[in-house]
Amino acid sequence: MRNPQYTCPICRNNLIPENNSYVCENAHCFDVAKEGYVNLLPVQQKKSKNPGDNKTMIHSRRDFLNTHIYDLLIKPCAKIINKNLEQQPSNRNLLDIGCGDGYFTSKIQDQLTHPTLCYGMDISKDAIKTCAKNYKSINWFVASFNDIPLPIKSVDIILKINAPINYEKSLKKLSDNGIIISVTPGENHLNGLKSIIYENAQKHKPEICPFSYKALHSQHLTDKMKLTSETDIKNLFMMTPFFWNASQISKDKINNLHYLESDIAFDINVWGKQ
Repeated sequence: MRNPQYTCPICRNNLIPENNSYVCENAHCFDVAKEGYVNLLPVQQKKSKNPGDNKTMIHSRRDFLNTHIYDLLIKPCAKIINKNLEQQPSNRNLLDIGCGDGYFTSKIQDQLTHPTLCYGMDISKDAIKTCAKNYKSINWFVASFNDIPLPIKSVDIILKINAPINYEKSLKKLSDNGIIISVTPGENHLNGLKSIIYENAQKHKPEICPFSYKALHSQHLTDKMKLTSETDIKNLFMMTPFFWNASQISKDKINNLHYLESDIAFDINVWGKQ
């Protein structure tokens, strides 16, 4: 498999592997951690000491995803990726932005039908460390979605599943025929959970095609979820943004739940360059 190609997040020059580090011509050096990932998030790009999901959220996400309830996303995303990769030359590259614990990155990689260099990126160091420990065939790195340390036009597929993205910055990284696959919550996603947390729960709004892109494909996935495990309910709650905004009263309600029924819904949109 080809070696990953990174750019220096400080001076934008190419990074060259040297011993167990990546070094640019201006001598900026980034060590490869013992787990196998590289941290390309300079201190000046951090808005907090430890940005992104913490260990508790990562473990909750990992445990919930291992119930396979969200596995309905894997085959549709892999199908779109494989179809696009057929049109690409050799040296195909895939980047998962906001990859979290790496569950979807790894599952989708397993279904790829063409040799593809896969990257997983997240702003959370704890998340990337978890990824690198569990999935050795993917190139994991810590970085901000506002400053992706990969060469211009080097990525054929950018995947983001329920993660933030800077579409303007991402556009520069896409190859000429490259695409972005954006997975966002569908209109009624987790309505059962939201109705417990909020008095007037709002439906999720659909994502619109970002500026400088063209819409290529859209798909809506829906299913029903019934959770009978207190642990699964808590893990679901703690891996969502709702956890940070919920009142203590709402948290107590969730913690005392023995059963939860809800819709799950996802929108898959594929954007290409204009």
